[in-house]
Amino acid sequence: MVNFEKLYKKVALQVIERCHGGIKITKHGKIIEVYDPVRHIWSKGIVGLVIKEECKNANLRDWEIANVRSYIILELLKKSKN
Repeated sequence: MVNFEKLYKKVALQVIERCHGGIKITKHGKIIEVYDPVRHIWSKGIVGLVIKEECKNANLRDWEIANVRSYIILELLKKSKN
């Protein structure tokens, strides 16, 4: 189980790095918008696509996207508190 947590966290950090911090979230931890430098657009719906692409690159299954998303939110909230 610990190995999966490390993998999810690694993929979450890759998503954050890919977006160069261009992820906007609410105070409650809901992702609002994301900037994708590959497509050069801000979008509300593209966040799922970016996460899905990074999960596919890491050979994760579709149902593991929710786990990665939660790690992204945790990392962003942790960074915003600092």
